[in-house]
Order: sequence, then C-alpha cells, then structure tokens
Amino acid sequence: MPTASAAPQVLALLSSDGEVTLRCEGGVCTADFSAFCLQQSRPAPTTGTPYQFADASQVRLIGRRADGSRIRLDASEELHPASQRDQLVVRLGMPERRLDALGLRSVAVEIGPNVTLLPDPVAGDPNPLSESEIALAAGPLRQAGSRVAETKGNRINSVRWLMRLSNQLPRSARLTARARGRFLDRARKADAPTDLAGLILDSCQASTDFGGYKSLRACFAAEHDAILWQLNTDYWRTVQTGS
Repeated sequence: MPTASAAPQVLALLSSDGEVTLRCEGGVCTADFSAFCLQQSRPAPTTGTPYQFADASQVRLIGRRADGSRIRLDASEELHPASQRDQLVVRLGMPERRLDALGLRSVAVEIGPNVTLLPDPVAGDPNPLSESEIALAAGPLRQAGSRVAETKGNRINSVRWLMRLSNQLPRSARLTARARGRFLDRARKADAPTDLAGLILDSCQASTDFGGYKSLRACFAAEHDAILWQLNTDYWRTVQTGS
C-alpha cells in the first residue's frame, strides 16, 4: 500500500489584473493562473495536486446569466484549485453542469492581492503543515512575496499578459496557421504591456511557424514559466537574506 508523502509547498497566486473567464471543455470550466512557491523547503506539487484557499475573500467569482445579469458566487465552495506546472501554474475550475444548475452562461474569476493556496491535507502525511507554518506562509511570507512581485513590474506584467493570452487558446487543439495569424494580430492590436511581452510574442510566432513548439500555447507556457521561475528565485533570496 503506498504511503503518503510530505505536504507540498504553500503557493501564492498572482493577482489577475481583471476578470478571467473560465473556458468550458469536456464538461469542466477552467482557467489557469500564475503562482509561485512560498516555501522552498517543501516539495513542489505534482500536476493535479488539489489545493484550497487559505482565505477566499479576495477571490471574486462572478456568474453571468443569459440576460446579462451577474451574481457573486462563493469561490471557496465552487472553485477547485489544482497545481499544473510545478508551483508556477494553478488551474481553477468547476463542473460545467454546475453552471447549468445555476442558470449561468459563463463564470469569471478575479484574483486579488495576497491570495494564498494550501495543499489539501492527506491522511497519513508524515510531515503535514502545522498551524504555525500555515500562519507564517499565509501572513509574513505571502506579504513578502507581494513586495518582491511589485518590484518586478516589467516581468510580472509580461507574465500576466502571457497567461491571459494562454487562457484564450484551446488546450488540446492546435490552431491552423491562418487562425494563429489572426490571434496574433488581435494580441498585437491590444498592445503588449511591456517591450518584453512584445518580443516574446514575435519569438513565439517564429518558433511555432518553424516547428520549435507544437502550439502558441506551449510557447507561451515555456516563456511564462521561465520568467516566473526567476521571480520565485528572487523571492527565495529575499526571504533568506531578510531584505
């Protein structure tokens, strides 16, 4: 019988800078969000590791009805967070049948500042998160993470933009060359928030056209994760030195 492993890292979600609409595919409505690790000493989560909000008060979950009216939903009850690419991406989702039951056409999420995710507790965990560890991670460490992020405006804004673009692309299908061109034209007309973001857009177009990546989404993911990994490293260094 397999034994439980130690609880993975507590994660910080980056604020989303606006609402992100969940995309429904295969009976589940989801969107991905940028994240980083608050505890270097803990193991990174594997893909699909379930998480829960330490405090969902800064997570706005808005349902839209067919008539255009909107309702506020309880994010802690409706959303199911799970890690996707180590500590750098978290997927928030809810069953499509839940939208149908509530009479909703779509659902959007807005992540505010200082949102923290805790891994779901597992029976038999040899090293579970303690109350003091959770309080430290969700409090002083999370606030330190926000301060570090705020000093990296060029990179953070690029990360947010790449994630927003990624959420507009299909997960399992490749765009045709024509559809890819139209998507990139729309992205350029929306204005990249930084010079770095514009360079990444050009690079991903070339890399996808010449087969370096199987899709734009894959290229955006690689660029997103490289930038965010460096930010996470900067955060760890800041916490260790106490600066």
